[in-house]
Amino acid sequence: MRSSPRSRVAGLDDQEIEQAALRYLARRDRTESQVTSFLRRRGVSAARIAGLRGRLRRLGYLNDDVFARRWAESRIARKPMGRLRLEAELLAQGLDRPVVLNTLGAVYGGRSERDLARDLLQTRAGKALSQARQVRLLRNYGFSEETIELVLGS
Repeated sequence: MRSSPRSRVAGLDDQEIEQAALRYLARRDRTESQVTSFLRRRGVSAARIAGLRGRLRRLGYLNDDVFARRWAESRIARKPMGRLRLEAELLAQGLDRPVVLNTLGAVYGGRSERDLARDLLQTRAGKALSQARQVRLLRNYGFSEETIELVLGS
């Protein structure tokens, strides 16, 4: 009979819980919020989670600023999107608003949102789309009305 994930972790000592968290982090970068949720689902107490998060931060395994920047850069490279959509996606990752705002400033600081919108239209065969469909596409990807007007004209 298989034991549930909760029982496999809840009865473990601190070192074993840390090893479980490290295995979780080894699969891919995670936010502090994601690690906290992982440990909560497994029945780890809030005090043990707080201690472990601090240790993982000190060791460099958890850093929401680095996570947010990498994640945002990767998303923009694969799928150009507006500031509004990227903000929503970063918040959905469990990142705090100050981290999100700093990341948006860094990511869009050297980029023109207008150029990203044009890139999106080119990759999505924007020339073949009607202007109304282009507007909908750009809105769906989180571009502001001001950016849409600049790219498509009034």
